[in-house]
Amino acid sequence: MLNFLRIGAPSKTRSLRIRLRTRHYDPYEEWERQARTDALRTARHLRTTTNAIRACHLENIHKSALKSQQITYNSQITDVKRLLEAFRIQERDEEAWLRQKWRDEDSARTERLEAAIKVEEAKVRAAAEAERRNREEAERRRHEEEEKKRRELEEQRKADEEIRRAKEEGERRERERYRRRRSGRRRRKTKRQRNLKSGPMKTVKGEKALKSQWSAIRRQITPKIGQLTQDRATITRIIGQLIELVRPPTPHPQPLYLAVLSALSKCILLQAETEVTAEKKSAFPLAAVTCALLHHPLLSDTFPEVFYAKMVQRTGGWGVPVVVPTRDIDGQVWTDNEQRKAMGYRRTGGGDGGEESVWENSGEYGTRIAGIMRVYFLVLVGRVQSIFQLPRFWVYFSRMLGDERLLQTAVAAQILHAALDVAGLEARHIWGRQWIKILQLLYAASTEGIGSVPSTNEERMLGGKTPEGKSARVRVQLEIERIVQTL
Repeated sequence: MLNFLRIGAPSKTRSLRIRLRTRHYDPYEEWERQARTDALRTARHLRTTTNAIRACHLENIHKSALKSQQITYNSQITDVKRLLEAFRIQERDEEAWLRQKWRDEDSARTERLEAAIKVEEAKVRAAAEAERRNREEAERRRHEEEEKKRRELEEQRKADEEIRRAKEEGERRERERYRRRRSGRRRRKTKRQRNLKSGPMKTVKGEKALKSQWSAIRRQITPKIGQLTQDRATITRIIGQLIELVRPPTPHPQPLYLAVLSALSKCILLQAETEVTAEKKSAFPLAAVTCALLHHPLLSDTFPEVFYAKMVQRTGGWGVPVVVPTRDIDGQVWTDNEQRKAMGYRRTGGGDGGEESVWENSGEYGTRIAGIMRVYFLVLVGRVQSIFQLPRFWVYFSRMLGDERLLQTAVAAQILHAALDVAGLEARHIWGRQWIKILQLLYAASTEGIGSVPSTNEERMLGGKTPEGKSARVRVQLEIERIVQTL
């Protein structure tokens, strides 16, 4: 117990000492604490005052800058307004100057025109006066001549009356001959080919020497026609070679000459049937050669008629055009084969007239005829000979539109398309509004129907209802539209 008291007494004394120390008042520490408080309060007041002064200074600087900027902006606006006003004044002055200049030039031009008009009027008056004097002088001389002629006519009245009666009689006879020629024209065209076959061709084929010579010339003609190209030099060379074959320095006998012309015509037409059908551009060199031969002075006496006769033989009635009748010129009724041959149909497969040969179909027939007629129309455009003149182009369309039986065939549509493609535009330049009327009739026939009443039956349309006719009809419509659009 005593030991315990002896051990616990020092610790109690230390606690008492600590308690007394914490409750001790130290003046220095109190002064130091008060000094820190006063220093913090003074620093805060100084900082607030400095920030207020700085904010006021910045606000003053900003106001000064805004004022300076406003002054500069107003100055610039004033300068711009002054510059724009100067531009407006300059523009007004220039416009006034240009208007005055234009008025001065207009006045000067008017004065020049009036002066020129006065000069021309003086010239016209002088020319009219001179013409009046000349007319008066001519009138005086005419009166004198009439008086003289009156006296002469009085003396020769009886002789003139006799001459007039003779002339009237001659005109009457001429009209009668013309009517006979017109009524027999078709008969002569039909007989022309027959006379060629029964006359010169029969003579040539009957004599061995002439036939051999004719065959040799024909074999030389065929490759030359086949060598035709678009080259002008080649065309000229072939024309010269053909003329040398047909008209050599030593003339052929008349039968052989006609037979050679017939062979040349047939070769040209065969080339048109084959080459033009495949490529229509090949018709141009072929037509150029044909035109040159038809126009050549050594051949123009006979070759046009021979060529036309051969063309009619190959095309039937389409060369005119006309519907082939059911009877021959002598009144005999044709058989089916004879009529097909007269219409221009050809046999294929086994020689003409052979047992194995068959007639070509309508599509082949129309394509072949269109190829020949394309060359024919190009020859008409060439205007080389009286038989082959461009007015026949108008006559061809007139005859075609005048016969509904022709228009209802596919061949008619194919031929008309070829004709429009060749010379449709040129015909417009020549015949003007009359040609437009022809095209209107043709377009109506291909769209509405043949005749004045529109038809819903394809048989009454241009080209009929065959596939070839329908396609050709559409090509005719497109070609007419192309011609009209280029006007």
